[in-house]
Amino acid sequence: MASHPYQFYRDFYDNSSHMRILAINNPYKFKIVNCTRPFLEVLGYTKEELLSFRSMKSLYHPDCYEALDQARCLYLKQGFLQNYELILKAKNGKKISVYLNILAVKDYEGNILYNHCLYKNISDCGDKDISKTVKAQQYLESLNKAFIEVQDFYQYFYDFYENAPDMFVSMAGGDIENVGITHCNDTIAQKLGYSKEEILAMNMYDLYHPDCLEETKRMRKHFLIHGYVSNWELQLKKKNGEKIQVSLSSKSKKDSQGCIISSISMWRDITDLVETRRQLQKSNDLLTLQNEEIKTLMHLMSHDIQGPIRGIENFTQFILDESKKVLPTSTLDLLYKVQRNVRKLHYLTRDILSYFFKGSSASIEETNLKDIINQLSVYLDIPSSIKIRLESNIHTFKTKKILLAQVFYNLISNAIKYHHNPDKAEIYVEGVDNNKDLLFIIRDNGPGIPPEFHETVFEPLKRLKAVKEVEGSGMGLAIVRKIITQEGGKIDLESEAGKGATFTFTWPK
Repeated sequence: MASHPYQFYRDFYDNSSHMRILAINNPYKFKIVNCTRPFLEVLGYTKEELLSFRSMKSLYHPDCYEALDQARCLYLKQGFLQNYELILKAKNGKKISVYLNILAVKDYEGNILYNHCLYKNISDCGDKDISKTVKAQQYLESLNKAFIEVQDFYQYFYDFYENAPDMFVSMAGGDIENVGITHCNDTIAQKLGYSKEEILAMNMYDLYHPDCLEETKRMRKHFLIHGYVSNWELQLKKKNGEKIQVSLSSKSKKDSQGCIISSISMWRDITDLVETRRQLQKSNDLLTLQNEEIKTLMHLMSHDIQGPIRGIENFTQFILDESKKVLPTSTLDLLYKVQRNVRKLHYLTRDILSYFFKGSSASIEETNLKDIINQLSVYLDIPSSIKIRLESNIHTFKTKKILLAQVFYNLISNAIKYHHNPDKAEIYVEGVDNNKDLLFIIRDNGPGIPPEFHETVFEPLKRLKAVKEVEGSGMGLAIVRKIITQEGGKIDLESEAGKGATFTFTWPK
C-alpha cells in the first residue's frame, strides 16, 4: 500500500556520514531496509548481507541482550530512544560499544511505521560531532514529516484506485501476444468474479470474451503504434462466462528508446449504455419506418386531394363562364365563395407538405441575393407601387437556393399580404457576411405585430387576422422557422403594433 521507505530516504542514507539503519516495524524483530556506508564499514558487512538478516537482533552482541530487551520496552513505551548504551557485534566477532538513538516514523494515529536508528561509537564520541549530528537529526525529522504527508496523499489515491467504479489494471509487455498483468484494483475482481491472485496470473487476453478477440488484437496494434487508446468498445468475460460491455482507455509508459515497457488500462462498464443505445436504435428504426409510411401516405393524400380540388375549381369556373348571365346574384356569390375556399384548401395542402418534407433533398446551387429577390418579385407579381430596397455586401455564394428562396418568399409575401396599406408598402432587405455565417434582415413598414404574438406567429396554422381577411394557410412563418432551424440558423422577430416588423435570421455558409 505505502511507498517504500528505501526509495523515499535513499539520498539521505546514501550521503549520511553517520552509522544509521532504517528498519520496518520495531528495531529488534523486523527487517532492515536500508543502511549507511559508515555502518557497513564499522561492522564489516556488505549491504546484501545486512539486508538478509531476519531481524536486527543479529547485529547485537549476546552480552547486551538483556539491555536490548530493556531498550525495546523503553522505546515502545515512550516512542523514542536517546543515547542508550548497547554493544554491536562486528562480522569478525569484535565488540563495538555504541549509543543507540531511535527516531520513529509514525502515522497520524500514532502507530509506528518505520524506525531510524542512529549509532554513535562510544570511543569516537566528542563535542565536535554533536552539532553535525543534531543538524542531521533535524533534517531527518523534516523528512519524516514529508514522508507522512506523502503517505497520506498516496493513501488517498490508493483508496481511489481500489474502490473506483471503473476497473483498473497495470500491465507489462510491449508486444501483441504476451501482455502480463502486474496490478489490478478490487473493482475488476468484483466485476469479473475472480480473486486478485487469479487475475494477476492471467494474460491480458484472458480477460476478454472470445467474441471480441479479433477486435482486441486490432486495438492492441493501434495501442503499440500510438501508445494509447481511448474509449475503445470491447467485451470482458466474467468467470462464469458472461459478457460485460466495456469502454477501454489505456496509456503506455515508454523507455528512453521509445519502446513500451508498461501500461495502465481502465475499463468502464457500459452495459447499460449499450442496451440504451440498442433500444434507441430500435426506436429510431421504428420511427424511420413510420415516417416513411407517413410520407407515403401524405404524398398519396396530396395527390388524391389535389385532383378533386382542381376538379371543383375547374367545374366551378365552367359554371361561372357558361351561366354568369343567367344565374341570380346570390348563386354567383356562392360559387365565388366555393372558388375561394377551394383555393384556400389548395394552399393548405401545399404548405403542409412543404412544412413536413422540404429541405433534406435540396441541392446546393450558386446564387446571389439580388437574383433571389428579382425572381421572387416576378413570381409574386409585385405591383410597382410596392418598393423593395436591397442592400447587401454578400457576393455570389453557394447554398440550398430553393430553401433560402422559400424563406424570402414567405417573409416578403407576408409583408405585402398583411400590410394595412399595400399601395404604400416598403420592404427593406439587407444581407451581411459576418464571416461566421450570413445574416439577413427583412424590414417592412406594415401594421406591426404586438409582442405577445411574437411566438404565436411561428406556430403552424396560427394567424393574427381572420381567415376571410387574408388569403393563405397560416403555415408561412412556421415553414420559415423550420427551414432556418433545420439548416442550423436562427430567426428573431422585432416588432410593435403600428411600427412595422423586422425579421432577422442567420444562414450557414
